[in-house]
Amino acid sequence: MRSRVCVALVLIALTISGCAEVTTPEFETSEGLNALFMGHSFFRPIAEGLPFHAGQAGIDGHEQVGVFAGGANGAPLALWNNAAKRAEIQAVLDGGDVELFGMTYEATYPTTEGYERWIEYALQRNPDTRFFLGLPWGDYPAEVDGPTYAQRWLEAHEGPWHDFVESIRALFPGVDIFCIPYGRSALELRDLLDAEALPDVDVLTGPADRAIFTDAKGHGGDILKDLARLVWLEAIYGIDLTAYAYDPGYTVDLKDIAQRIMDEHDPRFDSTVR
Repeated sequence: MRSRVCVALVLIALTISGCAEVTTPEFETSEGLNALFMGHSFFRPIAEGLPFHAGQAGIDGHEQVGVFAGGANGAPLALWNNAAKRAEIQAVLDGGDVELFGMTYEATYPTTEGYERWIEYALQRNPDTRFFLGLPWGDYPAEVDGPTYAQRWLEAHEGPWHDFVESIRALFPGVDIFCIPYGRSALELRDLLDAEALPDVDVLTGPADRAIFTDAKGHGGDILKDLARLVWLEAIYGIDLTAYAYDPGYTVDLKDIAQRIMDEHDPRFDSTVR
């Protein structure tokens, strides 16, 4: 039996309830993917915003199905252990045409077991399936100051999270498994708010149209969801956001921030076949 790698020791600080170096090519694409996304409420609204951006960016044929559950119930292993959710997801995979399968992280289930089970099952149905893991932002953001909040996520992402992704890649050589650093969106917005350079937002936590987060848990406000969706668009389809003909409608340049997040992401953990 494969050993289960655990990423809890450092990532638990976020309180979110061996790979060869590769170079990601520059490219343009207009061909959409048939995607399956599963996760929790820090993941769902980002996934649900992707079809709009795919269409806006001129990507033809993007199709997706989402299966979601709140909190820890949206972790890959929790969804595998839930008979009804597992059957729902497997029914989609059984069609054999899922090209992209995206999953998130939740600290209650800190090992690779759930990811392994879903990847194994998906590859049996379509050996060309690609996979991504998305690390969300940390929850309960108001409990710590901005620099601490950012440091926790960045240290976890650059260290144990990338190690976690590498450990899964090592089990499935030749399979495109990448990660999307969309959780960094919250850090960037909070830094701007602290610097009084985010005129679109009044408070850290409050109404969706006026705050980064909508509640103490840290669910995303409108601006956070909009930024994270742009990160996904670049990570999945390689869209040059600086040339993307779309105005998010904010004073701050969300496209520039999202592009920078992806430009600064370690390219070894980007998709190799976008």
